[in-house]
Amino acid sequence: MKRNFDPKKLYQNFMEKNRGTVREYMSNPEKMKELFQNADEKAEKNEGYLQEGVGKIKLLASLLRAYKRKEYRDVSNKTMIMVVATLLYFVMPIDAWPDFLPLGYVDDLALLAYTMRTVNEDLKAFKEWKDLQSDGEDSAESTRVDV
Repeated sequence: MKRNFDPKKLYQNFMEKNRGTVREYMSNPEKMKELFQNADEKAEKNEGYLQEGVGKIKLLASLLRAYKRKEYRDVSNKTMIMVVATLLYFVMPIDAWPDFLPLGYVDDLALLAYTMRTVNEDLKAFKEWKDLQSDGEDSAESTRVDV
C-alpha cells in the first residue's frame, strides 16, 4: 500500500486534535522552552534520518526561543501557531507515521516542508534579523549559553 501525505491535511488534522495543547504551549514560557530544547535535541539525535531537515527544525526552534525571550516579535500569530504545532508534531513519539518505523520521519519532513513554505516570509525576516544579531556579537557574547 502506497502511503502519501498531504502536509496541509496533516497539519489540519493535528490542529483539530491538539489545538488545546498548542494553545497551552503558546501561553506558557516554560513549555515553550521545553519544546524548543526537545526539538533541538531530537533533531541532533536523528540527524542521519533528517538530513537537511535538521537546519530547518533548528531555525524554527530558534524563532520560538527568540519569541519566548521577547527578543524577536516581528512575526504573525499564525506563524507562531504553525511553528509550535510543527515542533510539537516533531517531538511527539506517535504521529501519522511513528518515527520508530522505517521511513518514520517522512510525515515529519512533509509537515516541516509545508510549514517552511507557508511561513516563508516570516522565516526570511527572522533569519535576516538573526544574521544581523550574529554579526553584531563579539566573541565573548557569542559564547553565552542560550536558555
